[in-house]
Formats: sequence, structure tokens, C-alpha cells
Amino acid sequence: MKQTKTPPTSNLIFATVLALTLSSGGTALHLASQPTLTEAQTRVLNSAIAFWTTGTAAVIGLLGTNTKPHD
Repeated sequence: MKQTKTPPTSNLIFATVLALTLSSGGTALHLASQPTLTEAQTRVLNSAIAFWTTGTAAVIGLLGTNTKPHD
């Protein structure tokens, strides 16, 4: 099987999306473990959960595009 080379831009995008996804997931976990939340914290929690969901789908999609062989 031929080795594929991923462009540096693709690697940078993947690393950025992964970092933002993991940080939003950590934020969501931290806020979800608090006994009570203010209204502002609840909004941040909802945004973090939404970003985690979207980011996870994006990471899976990027992994799929990085494994396709280039001719």
C-alpha cells in the first residue's frame, strides 16, 4: 500500500478542531459537575455541549478525509 502524505494545512486544521473539541468537552464536564449553575454558566454549558457535539462529528469527518489515498 502506498503511503499517503497529508498537507500541513490539513494537519493544522485537524489539530485545531481537536483542541477546541477537547477543551469544550472539558468545560462541559466541569460545569456539569457543579451542584448549581448561574444563568450565564448554564448558557456556557449549553454552548460547550453543542460545540463538543459538532466538533466530534468534524473530527470524525476529518479523520475520514485524511485516510483516503492520493494518486
